[in-house]
Amino acid sequence: MISSGGGRSLVVALCRALLAVLLFVAPAAANPFPLYECIKPNVAFWKDIYAKYPSSQGVLHDASDLGVVYEVIDLEPELGSAARERNNNRIKDAKAHYEGVLLRLADGNPPENAEERRVLALFGPRVDPLRLRQAAAAIRFQLGQKDHFLEGVIRSGAYLGQIKEILRSYGLPEELAYLPHVESSFNYKAYSKFGAAGIWQFTRETGQRFLTIDYSVDERRDPIRATQAAARLLKENFEKLGSWPLAVTAYNHGVNGMRRAREEKGDYEAIFREYESGLFKFASRNFYSEFLAACEVAKNYRAYFGDVPLLPPVASHEVTLHGNLPVARLLAHFKVGMDDFQRLNPALREPVYLGEKYVPQGYRVRLPASREMTKLAGRLSEEPYQKGQKRSIIYRVHRGDTVSSIARRHHVGVQELLAANRLGKRAAIFMGQNLRIPKQEEAPAMVAEAKPEKRLASLTAQVPPAEVATEAAPAPARVRVAIVPRVSTLSESATAPTTAVPIRITQLGMPAPKPDADREVAGSAQGEGAPDSEVAAPISPAALANPAVVTEQFDVERVYAKKGKKYAVIRVAPEETLGHYAEWLGVTIPELRRLNHLSAGQEIQMDQRISIPLDGVGRERFEELRYDFHREMEEDFFAAYRVDRVRRYQVKPGDNIWRLCQYEFDVPLWLIRKYNADSDVTNLKPGRQLLVPVVEKKS
Repeated sequence: MISSGGGRSLVVALCRALLAVLLFVAPAAANPFPLYECIKPNVAFWKDIYAKYPSSQGVLHDASDLGVVYEVIDLEPELGSAARERNNNRIKDAKAHYEGVLLRLADGNPPENAEERRVLALFGPRVDPLRLRQAAAAIRFQLGQKDHFLEGVIRSGAYLGQIKEILRSYGLPEELAYLPHVESSFNYKAYSKFGAAGIWQFTRETGQRFLTIDYSVDERRDPIRATQAAARLLKENFEKLGSWPLAVTAYNHGVNGMRRAREEKGDYEAIFREYESGLFKFASRNFYSEFLAACEVAKNYRAYFGDVPLLPPVASHEVTLHGNLPVARLLAHFKVGMDDFQRLNPALREPVYLGEKYVPQGYRVRLPASREMTKLAGRLSEEPYQKGQKRSIIYRVHRGDTVSSIARRHHVGVQELLAANRLGKRAAIFMGQNLRIPKQEEAPAMVAEAKPEKRLASLTAQVPPAEVATEAAPAPARVRVAIVPRVSTLSESATAPTTAVPIRITQLGMPAPKPDADREVAGSAQGEGAPDSEVAAPISPAALANPAVVTEQFDVERVYAKKGKKYAVIRVAPEETLGHYAEWLGVTIPELRRLNHLSAGQEIQMDQRISIPLDGVGRERFEELRYDFHREMEEDFFAAYRVDRVRRYQVKPGDNIWRLCQYEFDVPLWLIRKYNADSDVTNLKPGRQLLVPVVEKKS
């Protein structure tokens, strides 16, 4: 017999179970992804972008009504900065032309020609002047994506079946498997300027809720493990918001932002038509429409692209490591080639493949599926597991340092030091650069595994000459000048020159010219006997565009004791949060807040001094984890982007560095800081000049 209290509990449990069924089953029967009338023009627009217009064309359109398309612009292949500049000017001129047409019509002038009549007709028979003025300020360009979308469709064949299976296992609609087309075109190497990675484009902060992300492993890059994380996140979104249009939009805008939108407007249609906020902009408003368009095109790809062959599904066998192992040992044990191993294990970062880090304990190694692999997996315990991950300390280069002097000071060989930092035999070092000092017992192995000369060739090939251009004048043709000027950021009183100033600066790994009385020159390290006159040079924009140069102050400023416990003072570097410190130190965020008298929700600021506890994690380990975080971030960025040139920007009244990075410069704050390291970028004064790197995506 069940008591009345137990009966009530059972009823509550049954009701909850029924609600869960209704949430996930009933919507599926009633189409979980409705095509609302208000978004039909937007969905049609994105279908054209994905399936009609290639990247050699772009569409000039109204940002608020995507049914209003002014012109399709043909673009030339961007094989260099000159072609890119011509395309940009073509787009700019077209925008200015239609802005003029719209403003003339808004002033009440009748259409003068067929083109003006066509533009006016785009807005319907009763358009008012205010709408035309708004349209003049909201002309937007969208590049076509047909070729990229097709590439994504082909790539999706490798994982689409597994992704759908994972989504079904979480009780989610399998149509969500097409969301990576919007995020990344199914490119597991995709990386955004602001740090989102993999086919699901997880940021580090969100990804760490579900995935392992550190200097040796980044599971955001693994399509299967990232899909498991995306399924959990999407399920959370749906449970909190109650509809799939809102849950999908929250994938872009954030669940808390969509909660606020729902509280203010009610349902998706009202949010789409009426919701306004500082962060709910074009991308968030259109995200669900893009998803519906991607579903339609990807599901019916043969109708849009023909009978194209897709990549075959990836079959693999997983083995969990019970200790740390060099990747070379795994390749030898399983008799697998490096290319096949990397293809199956995209979550392993480059330091693992270069021998700087072991494949870590607990990692699930993915191998080709075969009986032989199963047999070899059973004998993996015979391999000599390492007790811990490879460790090192960090040294910040000072004036007068040479590679030889740094190596002698830390009792390591020059070649070991170069290998640990992926530098070639003639690598230059720079003041403010952070170098990894290998442990004595691991240094010989690092030299054998890292192959720095091969790595150097790929790095130096990526580093462009730095051009510093003014806002007013276009950059001239690139001029190569074989000098190494002392380049620093501009002072508060500096003014921009009237013409662009091209600069050619010695790059890492390139021979430096002989010094003279007016400049310091980066030294080359050819061996233990490198002359002491070859000293670290001031850091330059060209060097900053090289992934091997990592700056910022990562060592603690001072250590102190209080009530028998050890603490340290550090200066906050770009992109760091209390969450990062808590992770590296093994403490909680509230503990750090109490230690620094920070209120709940109070953010830390770049260059702010804060205290951290050192009892749980020693100083050396903290500095290493901190350095690894920044090097990981910079290496990922420069693997996906290159610095094409550097321009000057004059600060205007009301400018904020965070908003400038997001909406004006379109680069992360840490990169602006690198190019303006000798000045306070958080305290901008009108008239001041900033150096701004202009980056482009690598092919």
